[in-house]
Amino acid sequence: MFITNSHEILYHNQSRYNFSGIIFSEEAVSGVALPSFVYADDVWIAETGLKAQFILYSLKQVFEKILPNTFIMKISLLIFFVLLFAGCKKFTEAPKETCFIPYVDFVAFNVNPSTLEVSFTAITSYNGTIKTHKWDFGDGTSYTGITPPTHKYPPQSSGNANVYRIKYTVSNECGEAFWTKDVNISPCLANVKFQYTLVNDSTVQFTNATTSASPVTYEWNFGDGTTSTSASTSFTKVYRFDGQYNVTLKAINACGENFFIATVPVCTKPVAAQTITLSGCATININASASKNGDRYQWNFGNGVVLPAIPSTASTISYTYPAAGNYAVTLKVINKSSCDSATLTTQVSINSVVVVANRAWSFTSDDLEVNFKRDAVVNATSYQWNFGDGTSSTQQNPAKTYSAPGVYQLTLTATNACSSDSFKTTISIPFYKSLSNAANTRLRQVVALSPQLIYFLGTNGKLYRADTSGNWSGAIDLPSRLTFNSNTQLFKDVNNNLWIFGRGEVAKLNVLTNNWTSSFSVTGYNNNTTIEGLAIDNAGAVWTVADNEVRKNNNTSNISGNVNFTAIAFAPATGRIWATSNNRSSLYYTTTSSNTFTAVSTAGITSGGAGDIKVGPEGNLFFTVNGGITSTDGQGVFIKNYNASSTAGLLAGSPTGYSFDNEGNIWVVHGASVLKVPIANSTAAKNYSYTADLNNVSSLDVLNISGSDNDIIITKNTGNAVVQIK
Repeated sequence: MFITNSHEILYHNQSRYNFSGIIFSEEAVSGVALPSFVYADDVWIAETGLKAQFILYSLKQVFEKILPNTFIMKISLLIFFVLLFAGCKKFTEAPKETCFIPYVDFVAFNVNPSTLEVSFTAITSYNGTIKTHKWDFGDGTSYTGITPPTHKYPPQSSGNANVYRIKYTVSNECGEAFWTKDVNISPCLANVKFQYTLVNDSTVQFTNATTSASPVTYEWNFGDGTTSTSASTSFTKVYRFDGQYNVTLKAINACGENFFIATVPVCTKPVAAQTITLSGCATININASASKNGDRYQWNFGNGVVLPAIPSTASTISYTYPAAGNYAVTLKVINKSSCDSATLTTQVSINSVVVVANRAWSFTSDDLEVNFKRDAVVNATSYQWNFGDGTSSTQQNPAKTYSAPGVYQLTLTATNACSSDSFKTTISIPFYKSLSNAANTRLRQVVALSPQLIYFLGTNGKLYRADTSGNWSGAIDLPSRLTFNSNTQLFKDVNNNLWIFGRGEVAKLNVLTNNWTSSFSVTGYNNNTTIEGLAIDNAGAVWTVADNEVRKNNNTSNISGNVNFTAIAFAPATGRIWATSNNRSSLYYTTTSSNTFTAVSTAGITSGGAGDIKVGPEGNLFFTVNGGITSTDGQGVFIKNYNASSTAGLLAGSPTGYSFDNEGNIWVVHGASVLKVPIANSTAAKNYSYTADLNNVSSLDVLNISGSDNDIIITKNTGNAVVQIK
């Protein structure tokens, strides 16, 4: 229904149509289609299935009666429509907005002549959002809600019938609409009712139980489009499809009409059937295609598993049990209309089970030594590890030492008598990781004091601090009097303090405040002097190498001959200061209490002398030479050369940096690669730059985690700036 500008209500499928004050009978518009839109008094009338174009049709009927002449009739019609629509909007102009109130109707049924009780149901077509439902039963009582309970009318004042006008009102955001209907309430009405019995899936037996004091005629509506006027007490009806059918019996006697309505469920019953076969050790294959009237299927496997989660049309399924046992497999079959289902339970016995895939594994490593761990695999009786280097293990949690760094493909297998599960993965040996969030600059030197205090010297003249979790500080300024250049170096003393030295400065960092304490003034050098080597003895004296000489604080050391000192180191075990020269084949030492150096002739030092000198973990001396690294004992007595011939060709020249771990190895940067050279067995030296992540190395340092647990921190010229090798 719609509202016109004059607030007249235009009802669809009801008693009348009103358009701009012109009344048209329902018969006049029968079979005529409504145009897409029409206007009446600037009010939009929209098409919603209303039988119309009734304006044109009805006016045509009027003019044919009063103007039978065809030509005159056509001219008159033309003039009429011009005048009718002269003040209207353009016919094709779309409205700015529309708003429709609901279409309202209801049914009164099951009038009980004895108790005067009546049932009501709404058949409203909603537009928009319904806000209220109001019922006025015509006897002074009312109800608010969409479906009222059975209403009982008061006793009749006489044996005559009473007629009550029922009003049903519905409102939405556009307004409200109502419908009224007169209902005859009389003790002389037929007491209409029927019962039904489901004979089979589609056949229903109806029994007419109506009673009446006067002759009755009947009209049956079976809810499927079929009707009957049978007066038989009992008959059957066959429905073609499953469904809920609203069956109406109307009984008409001398007092009037009465209705009885009941919902009759018609439902085809399914019959479940299944065959189960065992495949392998624990897999069952089920076929339920022999079920009757089945449309969807679902199985409960008796162990808490229900498949599929939503019943499907597939009548077959396979399932593998994870554990041995006896299980009740229940099939559920649902018919096409979902109005009924059937179940069938079959017992199955599973004596053996398959391995349940579980691919969780982990490892811990120290250099080339790896401890593998695999989570227990359900139903597995044995395990197999293939380590990717030709070796294997049958332990669940094996330990493995690889002979060389590299990327290896692991194959893990879990097996029992029925099945096995196997998968492959890769592992990098040794394990390494990049320290994230590195400073956006090249880092040319690293000194590791602890896992929380790892310092990096950037090529931008700034110092940075990080920990092994990848937490970085902001840039730390270098000492203001230091002239930063390629000779600037970091240094870690025997007390694990961080120093920096170079042109015009020697200073120690306070790691708590990031402030520097300068010791340059104690050296006695002028500000243009470049410090090339540094050692701090156990008394805190500053030993420096500059301008080819060695100073203890500001005292120049004594040495006979023309010696160009290059590097210096303090040996705590002997209390000696050791120095190297680039123009002599000897080492030089003095004590912390003296200032005079003594030469020690050492094999292994050839032309070009010696360079960077360090004291190893056992107190032995190591220093760089043209061919690699040479070692002596704590007295300067030659022990060994670490060069191409003793390291399988890996260390073929003087390294750019080296450090020691606590397990008897020298870690070397040579040719931008990382080498590990065992001190006692240098022929077992290994190249650790086996991937791009470990190439283009600029420096390294050994980070002592705890005891003999050491990690290697490297800086790179390209790619990930900092890498930690476990």
